[in-house]
Amino acid sequence: MTLEFDPGDQAMLRNPHPVFKQLRETAPVHWSPKLSGWVVTSYELATEVLTDAEIFTADRFAPFQKRLSDEKQATTAEVMRWFKHWMVFRDPPDHTRLRRHMANILNVPVFDSMRETCEEVVEMLLDKLPRNEDFDFYSAFSLWMPGLVVADLLGVERDRLLEVKQWSDDMMTFIGSSRGIPDKYERAKRGANGMGQYFLDLVAKRRASPQNDALSMLIESEVDGQRLNDDELVGSMMMVLNGGHETTANLLNNSMLAMAHHPDVVKDLRANPQKMNSAVEDFLRYDSPIFSIGRLVSQDVQLGEQTLRAGDRVFAMLIGANRDPEVFRNPDELNVARTPNPHMAFGKGPHFCLGTPLARMEGQIALGAILKRFEKIELREPVESIPWLNSMVTHGPTRMPLRLS
Repeated sequence: MTLEFDPGDQAMLRNPHPVFKQLRETAPVHWSPKLSGWVVTSYELATEVLTDAEIFTADRFAPFQKRLSDEKQATTAEVMRWFKHWMVFRDPPDHTRLRRHMANILNVPVFDSMRETCEEVVEMLLDKLPRNEDFDFYSAFSLWMPGLVVADLLGVERDRLLEVKQWSDDMMTFIGSSRGIPDKYERAKRGANGMGQYFLDLVAKRRASPQNDALSMLIESEVDGQRLNDDELVGSMMMVLNGGHETTANLLNNSMLAMAHHPDVVKDLRANPQKMNSAVEDFLRYDSPIFSIGRLVSQDVQLGEQTLRAGDRVFAMLIGANRDPEVFRNPDELNVARTPNPHMAFGKGPHFCLGTPLARMEGQIALGAILKRFEKIELREPVESIPWLNSMVTHGPTRMPLRLS
């Protein structure tokens, strides 16, 4: 019986590793009828997809929208207004121009300046966590921690965070997390309208009165003598808010789940906190916060043993690539001292995530502070009962029932 990748299977979303292991061994480039696209699970071939921007294009939404009915095209017009300015969906030279602007605000010096904010947010949230009681770690901590940090970075009011995040979640139903959602286009439109107007108003405020935040810096950013227009500014802020929140929230949730299953790791890291940096790297590899990165084939190409046709969709499965035994020794083992660790949790090639240093810093600070306070991490429900994100983009639980002691 031929194995088929089913993106709507909750058991697979929760634990895709057995499926991806089998695909790597038997069909590393696999056509998924349910996904209507190619699934790539080997490290080498995923690297090819992510680094050859000429053949595997990031600009995949404009062709998709053109295939929609006139009614759905009208509904999604506002969504596409903003997505077309997300540099993650652009190819050179437009991607290169946008990335140079974004590098002016997403860089190590800027992230280092956020360290004190990150530490303050972590301690504030930890002070509110119960000890020796069951609670949802996601709603109590990982939902808030990266959200508050990225809100401060961008200049978003903290008391508007949940509202802005809901708009972001609604917009993202348009990308990869929309299976089984009957009103996905209407939700995406509502999210685009709400967040678009919010950031347009914020851009106007910052133009009139610049502040010490990333948006004010981006407004002043110049590349070859040119600045970003308002739509480009808004689209870029949407991208940073979504990426800066979701990736780190999933990193924290997945790391806590891994430690709940590996009490020896908790003991080791408490005794050897200097291992936290390398531990975060293997948490990222072991259960990556990003499920896959999608591309569109621009011309017929041979990938592995398969011929991909122009217009085909292809998904580089980061989760599968990060457990490839051709690259990682004992890939199914969590090893907090693993070296080297060339995981691709943040992608590869020209679209490698600029926010990587911030996500790493947040993970190191948050997980280190948790282990300093608590000796034991317990999962309080069977993992099979915990719902997972219905997404081809992000990977993590939507609830994390824990007890810390």
